[in-house]
Amino acid sequence: MVHERTSSGAGLRPTPLPRVGEPGPEQPAAPAPEPLASSGPIPVEQVPLDPRAIARASLAADRNASLWWVSGGILVALVVSLAVGTRAGSVVLAAVVAACAVVRWTAPAPGPVALSVRAKGIDVTVLFLLALGLSLLAAVLPDGWV
Repeated sequence: MVHERTSSGAGLRPTPLPRVGEPGPEQPAAPAPEPLASSGPIPVEQVPLDPRAIARASLAADRNASLWWVSGGILVALVVSLAVGTRAGSVVLAAVVAACAVVRWTAPAPGPVALSVRAKGIDVTVLFLLALGLSLLAAVLPDGWV
C-alpha cells in the first residue's frame, strides 16, 4: 500500500491517453486554418504604430520634398502679397492650395506627407474648400495696404 504523504503523486489519478485523431483533455481541437484574404501590402491604417519610427521620421523631415514644395508655395504667396498686393497674394495662395488638392487627389497612397492628414476624400475636400474660400477672400479684399 502507498502512503499519500510519502508518495509524489498523492491524490492524482493517471489520465487516460487520448485516442489517435481525438483531442485530449488538455488540448482543444485545432481550428481549421483560414485561407489568406490577400497577400498584398498591409493598408496604412492597419500598420501598427512604432514611436521610434515616428521620431525618426520627424527628424528626417528636412529631406521630405512635399514639405519644401508647400513651404515654398506659401513663401511665394507671401512675397507676391508684399510686392504686388493682398489680392494677388491671396490668389497665389489659393492657387497653391488648389494645386495641393490636385496632387493629393492624384498621388498614389499614402500620398505626400505634407498633404496626407486624413482620408484622401476628406483631405481633397478640405483643400478645395480652402482654395475656394481664399478665392472669395481675394475678391473682397482691397488691393494694397489698408
